[in-house]
Amino acid sequence: MAAVLERDEPDPAWAQYCGGVVIAPRRVLTAAHCAIGEPSSAIDVLVGRTRLTLLGGRRVHVAAISVYPGYVSRRQRGLDAAVLKLARDAGVPPVALARPGDDAAWSAGTQAWAMGWGRLNRRRSEGGNEYYADRLRELAVPIQGDDACERAFGIGFANLPYRPEWLLCAGTAAGTAGVCFGDSGGPLVVRGPAGWLDVGVVAATDSCAARGYFDLYTRVDRISGFALAGLTAQPDPIRRPTITGRLAARRVVRCTRGGWRGDPARFSFRWRRLGDPRATVRGRRPRYRLTRRDARRGVSCAVTGVNRGGRVTVKARRKPGRRA
Repeated sequence: MAAVLERDEPDPAWAQYCGGVVIAPRRVLTAAHCAIGEPSSAIDVLVGRTRLTLLGGRRVHVAAISVYPGYVSRRQRGLDAAVLKLARDAGVPPVALARPGDDAAWSAGTQAWAMGWGRLNRRRSEGGNEYYADRLRELAVPIQGDDACERAFGIGFANLPYRPEWLLCAGTAAGTAGVCFGDSGGPLVVRGPAGWLDVGVVAATDSCAARGYFDLYTRVDRISGFALAGLTAQPDPIRRPTITGRLAARRVVRCTRGGWRGDPARFSFRWRRLGDPRATVRGRRPRYRLTRRDARRGVSCAVTGVNRGGRVTVKARRKPGRRA
């Protein structure tokens, strides 16, 4: 089990925000929504530790991120998965991934286990607080059949459509236990002939342990080929874009692309006027001609890099002085 951390927070107990599992010496499988849009420089992975507040284990930088292409294109949003490529070996044994044809390993009624450091309670405390686990917690849950899952979720969520070929369900729907915020990306494992087999990635639920609903997991057999093969790295910003030009009506200002690394990407630009409550996009090209109102309020530019491995948006830096 691996904890996905915010790199700028030194304390793992406060840095942890998602889970994952080591699948190769330098690869961690997690949920796409835990990594898409994030620069690799913002994420670390912690392995070899079950209690976040204790010492031990290994904290490793993420060198690159690869999101499942169907999730990036939105054509297969239910396949919520990503691989974090590590800067050095994790130093722990990898977990075996389910492959196409392994369906019998997670037939309806099979006992499975979910785990994570997520939120402990569905509701805030009377004092308005949210409490998260320090010790790694695991939950034994039965796999549900496709019919039971469809009766609970129908066509699914707007951002996570339910399709049985993409997602599987587990849990009891009793409203007593389930995954919660902070557990996303963690594994759902079953016992196989050769040991533990990862069959699901924590993707979503209606709410934490909601009565009448199960927990939803990305089917690992549908993404294991992606996770273990050659990967396309999500665009990674290494130098912020810059807005150049004079802030005056009818003048043209320019938004540079900035510096990026990773696999080839396409770039798009979005100009907005500062202080606009609707955040209306005013322009979509690198150059933008200012109106009088733009000149009075100022403008912003955001640059998005996208490829098969993900997308990242960076807000441009404005030059000091009488600039845009």
